Amino acid sequence: MKITTSFVLAVIVAFFAIFLGGCAATATAPKSGVELQAYQAREFETSKRAAFSAAMSVFQDLGFIIDDGDFDTGLITATGPSAREDFGMGDVLAQIFSGTDLRGSIHRRATAFVEKMPSGLIRIRLNFVDNLVQPTGSARRSTPIEDPAFYQATFEQIDKAIFVRSGST
Repeated sequence: MKITTSFVLAVIVAFFAIFLGGCAATATAPKSGVELQAYQAREFETSKRAAFSAAMSVFQDLGFIIDDGDFDTGLITATGPSAREDFGMGDVLAQIFSGTDLRGSIHRRATAFVEKMPSGLIRIRLNFVDNLVQPTGSARRSTPIEDPAFYQATFEQIDKAIFVRSGST
């Protein structure tokens, strides 16, 4: 009996250690503006009109809905497709015991700022943020996308869209 009790206690302790360990988040130092701009901004040798149109077009190609685009200010805001949050252990337990899905939905937002630089080049700065909205609509968590490869891929698409526009004029 003592072995069984010890075994059950060890399994319970291991379960909570895994569950609580999975909930712990590692804190990372926020990136400086210079670090962010290193991968969020790119300069192009084109007109502001071509760059602005290319950025809008690429957002649409990526599934975003353009919320606003103002050529004079160079600002484009867009809302991306929504996705359900991945299941975590707490979500599995809530589903099992209460039959309710407590997962939130993730709404991706994007902005582009297109400006003419003193050098004559056109600079585009992109920013992507994932917003988690709970089913109640109250709890919200914003997570900036900080993957340089993601921005690189987007800029490659913008570069291609600029090339197509420059060839058709």
